Amino acid sequence: MTSSEKAYENVDGFAKRAGRKKGTAPPRGLDFYLKWSIGNWAEEIVYKFCREILSKELNVQAYRYGYSAGRIPESLKEFEEIQEERRRLESFGKRPNFLLFDADFARAKDQELSQLMRRPDEEVKDLVREAVLGLEVEQSMWFAKRAKKPLSFTVKEEDVEPLRSWQKRFEVPIVIFQVFLDQVHACPLDEVVSGKRPRRDPTTKKPTYFHSISKSTHLADIEGLDLRAKVEVDDKGKLVPFIMLVGGDLVDVNLEGIMRLRAYFKRKT
Repeated sequence: MTSSEKAYENVDGFAKRAGRKKGTAPPRGLDFYLKWSIGNWAEEIVYKFCREILSKELNVQAYRYGYSAGRIPESLKEFEEIQEERRRLESFGKRPNFLLFDADFARAKDQELSQLMRRPDEEVKDLVREAVLGLEVEQSMWFAKRAKKPLSFTVKEEDVEPLRSWQKRFEVPIVIFQVFLDQVHACPLDEVVSGKRPRRDPTTKKPTYFHSISKSTHLADIEGLDLRAKVEVDDKGKLVPFIMLVGGDLVDVNLEGIMRLRAYFKRKT
């Protein structure tokens, strides 16, 4: 069983345990499972891309920083505690999922940087300001190479101001990593939203900024993705099937696109 599967089993077990309590239901219901599965897989793909490719090509190290979809609560109480912790940690805006640091700085500060995700911004602000780039991960249920319509980066309007607030506070640029089921793309947050007006996303129903993907935003292809079927019973007793995403190898890496990322790095003063 993979780490993703083990983590998912924790969610599954938590939901069943929480659901058995009188008058309570699993947090966000089945929607929680699906969003967690997709979001966690996309984060893991980006983290893998950073470890296997960016670290070598750009001499950087990635650390988890934003509220992680992979942190799985074991009880309803713990879920509520995690939500409160998120509010406490993100005092200066919405944290990007990952931060990139120069490899030499990362080696010297590895122990401290490894704790970024669990420490409030006020305590780690000096470390955070040393980051060269923030990575915010968005996911999509589309196969980019099979799609019969143009695909886009998607950033919800509700996230833009909190991300920009964080970016302004720490003076660290943010790049959006859009993860499709078969490709990874990247584009600066400012480029995704500048000069555009949000439109209603037909899936989430929320106002969203759209920015077309292109050859210049392409970073790598994903092969070997495994789609696992899962089922749950909703609060009305109906059997509901959904999918879980597992694995994926990074191939056909676009070195030009990777070098372009360096141009977005925070400039040293």
